[in-house]
Amino acid sequence: MTQPDHRIFMKHFLAVEAVLKAYLLSATGDLNTADELLGEISSVLWEKFDRYDPARPFRHWALGVARVEVLKHRQSLARGREVLSPQAIDALADAADHHAAELDDRLVHLRGCLESIGASTRNLLRLRYWRRLRISEIARQLGKSTAAVEMTLVRARRGLRDCVEGKAARAAGGGS
Repeated sequence: MTQPDHRIFMKHFLAVEAVLKAYLLSATGDLNTADELLGEISSVLWEKFDRYDPARPFRHWALGVARVEVLKHRQSLARGREVLSPQAIDALADAADHHAAELDDRLVHLRGCLESIGASTRNLLRLRYWRRLRISEIARQLGKSTAAVEMTLVRARRGLRDCVEGKAARAAGGGS
């Protein structure tokens, strides 16, 4: 695999890693097993990346590979133990894909909502959530009381939540 292919693979894989891990944890019920399978799946995805069709979402392809690996794992378990059926494994993968798509949509809505708020509020959110500063540090930097910073954050979060939910409802209803 060439260096650009490696970068493309890593970009795609890192974007779906959390979805894969959530699916694997749901399918296996065990964090250690999910981690082991994630390692195996990442190797399989890497080895088969030249077969990936970039016209299709990487998440769908990766979840398809994960389904196969979960089924292989299930078959390798000792007989007599309770394991999920192939149908349940497929249902979990479908649910993981659906929830990931919903989160993608909500992130798009959040970006739009962030653009619609004032610059000072956006800066306050950036200090708190991107730079991870404590409220007292933000208050000191901005020359405001901690109570004022907390109240602004509460209002900003509430406004963003309402905005994202409104956009999601309009999108679900076919509105603009």
